[in-house]
Amino acid sequence: LKFTTEGARNEGNQDYTDVLPSFGLKFPVHKDANLHISYYKGINRPSFFEIVPYSMIYEDYKERGNPDIKHTTADNFDIRYEYFPRPSEQIMAGIFYKSIKNPIEFGMMNGFGQDVFYIPMNFGNANNYGFELDLIKYFSWFGIKANYTYTNSDITTSKMRVFNNPDPDAETKILTEYINQTRSLFGQAANVANITLLFKDKKMGWDAQLAFSYTGDRLIIVSRYLNEDTWQAGYGSMDASLEKRLKSGLTLFAKASNLLNSPMIQYNKPNDNTSVLTTVERYKGGIVDRKELYGQNISLGLRIKFQ
Repeated sequence: LKFTTEGARNEGNQDYTDVLPSFGLKFPVHKDANLHISYYKGINRPSFFEIVPYSMIYEDYKERGNPDIKHTTADNFDIRYEYFPRPSEQIMAGIFYKSIKNPIEFGMMNGFGQDVFYIPMNFGNANNYGFELDLIKYFSWFGIKANYTYTNSDITTSKMRVFNNPDPDAETKILTEYINQTRSLFGQAANVANITLLFKDKKMGWDAQLAFSYTGDRLIIVSRYLNEDTWQAGYGSMDASLEKRLKSGLTLFAKASNLLNSPMIQYNKPNDNTSVLTTVERYKGGIVDRKELYGQNISLGLRIKFQ
């Protein structure tokens, strides 16, 4: 039996062939250090759920699949310096560039009639470029793992602008125009950083970690209207773990996550409409769309390893 869905075809397929070349060159720079230059072409297929013409109704929005969505292809260029002063230590620095065709982004788009759906779409082609730093260093019983990535992303898409007709005598009071806008790529934060402090004492049986990560602002919902995209505010998170090995195969452990309890904030950046609202919560001058707190999680336990 086939159950019909409004506006959905009862048959569909995706058929494509990709040639995925790659090459890499490695040059010795000095002792224990190399320079890598690489290129590869990659693809990102839409998930099965994304191409199914389903429809779901939630409390504040509707969601649909998109059987016409295209898969993503990308040309990737990397130059990376690697230095290994010791077997367990490394210093890396690199730059990268990615030319992305048909990236899959999620946005609030028109459906049937006046309905608006949260739907996966291909809006155009994008470019990513940036640099990355990575470090692992040990000082006897203490170690540091850290990395930082800066990514500049851009994609140009057509946006709708609705405004009042400047002619007071015109019959049409509201006018619409389409403007090409260059924006960040969906889900791509410009700044991502991680640092982990490592504590190891094999003789005494101690093993501990304290990890902090930061993800900067990123666009999470593409709007069909100019300057109406929804962003997720940058946030930091901190996790910790501790283990103490005892005799007879016993290990005491403790784990804690989300110690900072940083809020998840969705917001719209300031535009022509945000200045008239004075009773709503704001973030960076824009309007907060959603704010959630998840709380800390702490667990304690005893692990037994039988010989």
